[in-house]
Amino acid sequence: MRLTRYLVAGALLTLPLTAFASEEGGLGSLISIEPGSMLWTLITFVLLLLVLWKFAWGPIVKGLEARENRIKGAIEQAEHDRAESEQLLRQYEEKLTAASAEIAERLARADRDAKARIEQAKEQAREEGEKLLARAKQEIEAQRDKVSAELRREVADLAASVAAAAIGESFTSEDQLNLIRKRLAQLEEQKS
Repeated sequence: MRLTRYLVAGALLTLPLTAFASEEGGLGSLISIEPGSMLWTLITFVLLLLVLWKFAWGPIVKGLEARENRIKGAIEQAEHDRAESEQLLRQYEEKLTAASAEIAERLARADRDAKARIEQAKEQAREEGEKLLARAKQEIEAQRDKVSAELRREVADLAASVAAAAIGESFTSEDQLNLIRKRLAQLEEQKS
C-alpha cells in the first residue's frame, strides 16, 4: 500500500516537469499566459489534490487522529494512575496514622500495666512487711509474757524463801504460792 502511494505521488510530481521540459520556451513559457497550458495546469493541480486527498490526506488525518487518541488515552491513563496512586497514598497515610496511634496506645497500656505491677508489688511488700512486723510484735509480746511469768515465779519463790526465813515458820510451797498470788493480784488491782 505504501509503495502504491509513493508511485502515484512520484508520477504526479513528474507530470508538470515533463510538461515543462517538452515546451521549447523553457522558463518563459511558464510566465506567459496560455489558455491551454493553464487548463492543463489546473487539471493537473486538481488531480494532484484528489490523489493527495485520497491517498495522503486520509492516512495523514487517520494517523494524526490515532496519535491524538493514543495521547488522550495516555493522558487519561496517567490521570487514572495518578488518582489511584493518590488514593493508595491516602490509604497508606491512614494506615500509618492508625499504626502510630495503635503503637502509642500499646505503649501507654504497657506503661500503665508496668506502673500497676509496680504499685501491686509495693502493696504486697508493704502488706508482707506489716505481717512480719505484727508477727514480730506477737513473738516479742509472747516472749515478754513468758519472761514476766518466769520472773514472777522466781520472785515468788524468792519472796517465799525470804518470808519463811524471816518468820521462822515453814510454809509449804503451795501455801507460799497462794499467798504470793494473792499479793500480786492485789498489786495489779492497785495499778489498774
